[in-house]
Amino acid sequence: MSTDNPGAWKRALPVTAMAALLVAIAPTVDGAPPLPFDPPDPTLICKGMNGKIGRSQALRDLAADFAAGVHLAQASKSDVEDELDLFEKLGLMEGHLMIGKALLDAKMQRDAEPHFGHPVSEIYDYIKPVFAARKVAEFERDLHDLEARAKSAPQAPETTAAYDAVLAKIDGLRRTIPASLSSSPGFVVRGIALMMEASADDLAESFDKGKIANTVEYHDAMGFARYADKVLAANRALLGDKAGKIGTEIQFAMSAFPALIPPAQAPHTPADLTAAAGRVKDLANN
Repeated sequence: MSTDNPGAWKRALPVTAMAALLVAIAPTVDGAPPLPFDPPDPTLICKGMNGKIGRSQALRDLAADFAAGVHLAQASKSDVEDELDLFEKLGLMEGHLMIGKALLDAKMQRDAEPHFGHPVSEIYDYIKPVFAARKVAEFERDLHDLEARAKSAPQAPETTAAYDAVLAKIDGLRRTIPASLSSSPGFVVRGIALMMEASADDLAESFDKGKIANTVEYHDAMGFARYADKVLAANRALLGDKAGKIGTEIQFAMSAFPALIPPAQAPHTPADLTAAAGRVKDLANN
């Protein structure tokens, strides 16, 4: 993902700086401080973001195209870009957590742990200025608490409860996106396309010599595809006839991830998933 940022929001801190910050402010579970997300194995670090996050050119283009093609009351090009950016970043955060929880449920704790760290180490600092602007309570401590629970008590009911609570708070921030956008099929289709593109990008990061070599990136890509499917399921009525076509493309993308354990040979290439995302983009204005 591009690290370019127009300056509207802060750029995330590097992972190394964030790791030090986590040690200082992370909450405790049962009185014991959680370990920071500082894995000794470099394959546990998400290469796609490289510790930074920003707005991709694809996001800017989609926002500009949407703003130019419709007449939105009190909404400018920059407004649309800000809201689509927030939609995407919250989707990335939720996609990480979704795949992390799926891995915990499958008793694949070591594989799960990075995905509970990524929302804080890669995304949270970027969206932090939005909370005060929108008068929404922050949930950084909740993310740290969930990460700690995923490490210390992965199968505990309290961990599931903490996971559900974090998703509810993510959704609360998402609901600050104006209804004029969040209830617009064009906006939702663009958001789905961005998540599918993110999935393709991270699948590409998982490849080495044509085969899946980085399991963390494979799981990231799977989580983003699953989140795209979740958005579709919640908006089928809104999307009408387009829902079926979008669903076909999402199912194709999800078939690139047949199991939590990566296959020896990937069913589809990253280019295949990028093409599927492109076909969804084409539906945004049709």
